Amino acid sequence: MTVSTTLKYFFLPCLLAAAVPLRAAPAPMQATSTEPARIWTDGYGTGNGRLGILSFGVFPKEIVVFNEGSIFAKKNFQMKEGAAEALDKARELCKEGKYRSADQVFRKDILPPGSIAGDYQQGGLLQVEFQGLPAAASYRRTLDMQRGKASTRVQFGTGELSTEILAAPSSDCAAYRITCTLPAGCHVALDLQHPDPSARIDARPDGWVLTGQGSNGGTRFENRVVILAPGAAISRKGKTVVLDSAREVLVLSSTSTDYNIRKPEEPLTHSLADKNRQILAKAQKKGWKKLAAETEDYFSRLMMRCQVDLGDSPPEVSAMTTPERLERVKQGEKDPDLLEQLFQFGRFCTIVHTRPGQLPCGLQGLWNPELRAAWMGCYFLNINSQMNQWPSYATGLGEFQQPYLEFVRSLRPHGEEFARFIKRDGFCFGHYTDCWKRTYFSGNNPEWGASLMNGAWACAHLVDSYRFTGDREDLKKSLPILESNARFIMSWFEEDDQGHYLSGPGVSPETGFYAPDGTGPNVLSYVSNGTSHDQLLGRESLRNYIYACGELGIRTPTLVKAVQFLKKIPQPAIGSDGRVLEWRQPFEEMQKGHRHISHLYGLFPGTEWDVLNTPEYAAAVRKSADFRRKYADKGNNGIRTGWSTAWLINLYAALGDGNAAEDRMYAMLRHYINSNLFDLHPPFQIDGNFGFASGVAQCLIQSQITQDGFQVILLAPALADDWKKGSATGLRTRGGLKVDLSWQNGRVQATATATRPGRFRFMHQGRKKDLAMKKGETARLDFPPLPH
Repeated sequence: MTVSTTLKYFFLPCLLAAAVPLRAAPAPMQATSTEPARIWTDGYGTGNGRLGILSFGVFPKEIVVFNEGSIFAKKNFQMKEGAAEALDKARELCKEGKYRSADQVFRKDILPPGSIAGDYQQGGLLQVEFQGLPAAASYRRTLDMQRGKASTRVQFGTGELSTEILAAPSSDCAAYRITCTLPAGCHVALDLQHPDPSARIDARPDGWVLTGQGSNGGTRFENRVVILAPGAAISRKGKTVVLDSAREVLVLSSTSTDYNIRKPEEPLTHSLADKNRQILAKAQKKGWKKLAAETEDYFSRLMMRCQVDLGDSPPEVSAMTTPERLERVKQGEKDPDLLEQLFQFGRFCTIVHTRPGQLPCGLQGLWNPELRAAWMGCYFLNINSQMNQWPSYATGLGEFQQPYLEFVRSLRPHGEEFARFIKRDGFCFGHYTDCWKRTYFSGNNPEWGASLMNGAWACAHLVDSYRFTGDREDLKKSLPILESNARFIMSWFEEDDQGHYLSGPGVSPETGFYAPDGTGPNVLSYVSNGTSHDQLLGRESLRNYIYACGELGIRTPTLVKAVQFLKKIPQPAIGSDGRVLEWRQPFEEMQKGHRHISHLYGLFPGTEWDVLNTPEYAAAVRKSADFRRKYADKGNNGIRTGWSTAWLINLYAALGDGNAAEDRMYAMLRHYINSNLFDLHPPFQIDGNFGFASGVAQCLIQSQITQDGFQVILLAPALADDWKKGSATGLRTRGGLKVDLSWQNGRVQATATATRPGRFRFMHQGRKKDLAMKKGETARLDFPPLPH
């Protein structure tokens, strides 16, 4: 039987007014442990998108972290005069093959001496110590993602003690609750602290007021904490509150800052104390039960929007704690329910760490308890901040990408100032930034600091968001920065002697190459012209601007120039070994298994290449990814990280290789997922959690490709062989579809509901069905197993 005959008789999708929903049977959205969290990166945390709260410690002691998303230090830095001329010099040296000399120009005449970003800083630590307790019979910690809270339960022979944390979304406060059923209650000491000695903590009859400011004139903040302990005897020892015979204790924290998200350099002038008093007064009236109920309603609604079932783990495995299950995976076993939980943890992190109207999620989210977070805890724009956005739309949390989109648009003033300083047109951005949104080249090493394509990468999400939502007003808001970045590309790329436009001196992010430069045959260098990363982002920037103008019916001189300019930006080359060249010439990599795979951007997250329209590049990406993976797995000549492994999951899914994607999922579980599901760089780096969730979604549905005027929807494009039966509900696609999906014994079925009109090409294993759908219409699709 031919494929066309198969389609004719077995693949008959019909438009239904009410399609039968396909239900997933996912694993519980919980992480559990019977071991203490000795350090904060073992703890369980939650948040409401503005406030973060996390608990850790070794019982009978516990530390509760209170954080707020806008508390940042400031950094003073100066752009180096003469940098524009130095860039021109570095470009010429690269043309001459003097790459090491170009590196030295960057170090001496362009790059600043250190970081240009201020650290994300924390908002207070509640030290808790229980005293005089009997020996514990059992101890268990639980993170309940569906309810948005974490808890610790300790059982004794005559009762139990439990603590719980949450951050209520509409009440906008953090809460810590103690309950004790021991006959005499419990004796507990509470003390509010802060690692910054300049922070002031004033004791009050019902708690404390902590006032502080981010270092070097950063964000001013107040954390007001109240203690409610009905029936307990309350006393003080200095600033420590001592509760005796306590049976129920509720600690409420409200943190407010003077950060002005619209104009960061103009702090807000309202009374932080008045705002906190109002929040806490309302929260006290609600009490724990109502705060917990509003939190559960918020998280449950959002978490249940999208569910996946990749198969069932054995019941005895499901009964294990999360660390036990991870240890089992490290011994070579599989655990599909654990994959589902890690997928949901990425979605949970999306809800916890940002919300509309707030800053986007930084490198360690809202849980850092230190004054100096790893990598400043800020916003890195050469993969990390972007990876944080990858799963939001596809898994039903599209509104949580709005903070990032607003953030990117707000980078334009400083980005245009930077471009003018280096005597270029438009908008560009350096490696990273903080809440103050200033920019320049970052750090004193060209290995990571010499790239100017970060703004182009950030802007890509503005257009991709439109492809999901169809929101023309939002696209109009993005058009000025899209045009500004297009102008930068056309002022930064220069014509070579073959009539091609190549980017100026830049790097393949965070890696280098060996090449002769006149001082030796094999010299390690970083800077060159026309790296594949830069060429791909330059092409995408112009394509996105041209697309946006077309969607909005706008014609500008910049558009006319961009259409012609794009034709002369060459694609990266494919080397003699079939791999995508990372640089314009076939240089040897500094690390063959390097964590950054930016030269493969064109397949994912970019859209320059795909398996349908550019199969030769898809094959080259496959060879390149296999090469990186081989050397990284050997553990030499490469650096493995959680987020990099997550990127490979997404790449293999985009290539349609479910087994390779699953292999990387388990590699991540074995090496880079901590006992509390935190992704490890190491240390903790939250982007890998988002990247993992995106990778699972990419295995189940893809919508990056367009073909013949259709939005291509690949259904179950990368199922692993072990995923013989499963389902997913609530997946979202570009073009505005909501899709439920199931598969069993090679058969794939789906229902797709259109939220706006569109033309869709549904595909599975090479078969296709083209549909024009109206808003509100539902299509039911059935792909039977291919005949043997």
